[in-house]
Amino acid sequence: MNIYDMKSVRCSQCDRFIGEIEYDAVVMMPKCGKCANPMPEGDDKVRYIVTKFNKSGKELVPKS
Repeated sequence: MNIYDMKSVRCSQCDRFIGEIEYDAVVMMPKCGKCANPMPEGDDKVRYIVTKFNKSGKELVPKS
Protein backbone atom coordinates (compact mmCIF):
# COMPACT_ATOMS: atom_id res chain seq x y z
CA MET A 1 0.00 0.00 0.00
CA ASN A 2 1.30 3.46 -0.81
CA ILE A 3 0.22 6.95 0.21
CA TYR A 4 -2.13 7.20 -2.76
CA ASP A 5 -4.39 4.49 -1.33
CA MET A 6 -5.50 6.85 1.44
CA LYS A 7 -7.93 9.75 1.54
CA SER A 8 -8.28 12.48 4.13
CA VAL A 9 -11.30 12.70 6.43
CA ARG A 10 -12.68 16.07 7.49
CA CYS A 11 -15.29 16.93 10.14
CA SER A 12 -18.75 17.34 8.66
CA GLN A 13 -19.54 20.33 10.91
CA CYS A 14 -16.37 22.44 11.20
CA ASP A 15 -14.31 21.05 8.29
CA ARG A 16 -11.32 20.24 10.56
CA PHE A 17 -8.91 17.53 9.38
CA ILE A 18 -9.45 14.29 11.36
CA GLY A 19 -7.14 11.79 9.70
CA GLU A 20 -6.68 9.42 6.78
CA ILE A 21 -8.49 6.21 5.87
CA GLU A 22 -8.30 3.72 3.02
CA TYR A 23 -9.56 5.12 -0.25
CA ASP A 24 -12.43 2.65 -0.67
CA ALA A 25 -13.73 3.04 2.94
CA VAL A 26 -17.00 4.91 3.50
CA VAL A 27 -17.61 7.17 6.51
CA MET A 28 -20.96 8.88 7.02
CA MET A 29 -20.97 12.28 8.77
CA PRO A 30 -17.54 12.15 10.50
CA LYS A 31 -17.09 14.44 13.52
CA CYS A 32 -13.97 15.70 15.24
CA GLY A 33 -13.57 15.53 19.02
CA LYS A 34 -14.85 19.04 19.67
CA CYS A 35 -17.98 18.57 17.56
CA ALA A 36 -18.74 15.09 18.90
CA ASN A 37 -18.40 16.09 22.56
CA PRO A 38 -18.66 19.87 22.85
CA MET A 39 -17.55 21.40 26.13
CA PRO A 40 -18.59 24.90 27.21
CA GLU A 41 -15.98 27.63 27.66
CA GLY A 42 -15.12 29.60 30.81
CA ASP A 43 -17.41 29.61 33.85
CA ASP A 44 -19.93 27.29 32.25
CA LYS A 45 -17.26 24.59 32.03
CA VAL A 46 -17.16 24.11 35.84
CA ARG A 47 -20.91 23.68 36.13
CA TYR A 48 -20.90 21.28 33.15
CA ILE A 49 -18.19 19.07 34.67
CA VAL A 50 -19.84 18.97 38.11
CA THR A 51 -23.25 18.06 36.74
CA LYS A 52 -21.75 15.45 34.42
CA PHE A 53 -19.87 13.59 37.17
CA ASN A 54 -22.06 14.35 40.20
CA LYS A 55 -24.78 11.69 40.20
CA SER A 56 -26.23 12.59 43.64
CA GLY A 57 -28.98 15.12 44.18
CA LYS A 58 -26.69 17.59 45.94
CA GLU A 59 -25.39 20.51 43.95
CA LEU A 60 -21.75 21.45 44.50
CA VAL A 61 -21.77 24.70 42.53
CA PRO A 62 -24.21 27.40 43.66
CA LYS A 63 -26.44 28.81 40.97
CA SER A 64 -26.01 32.50 40.27
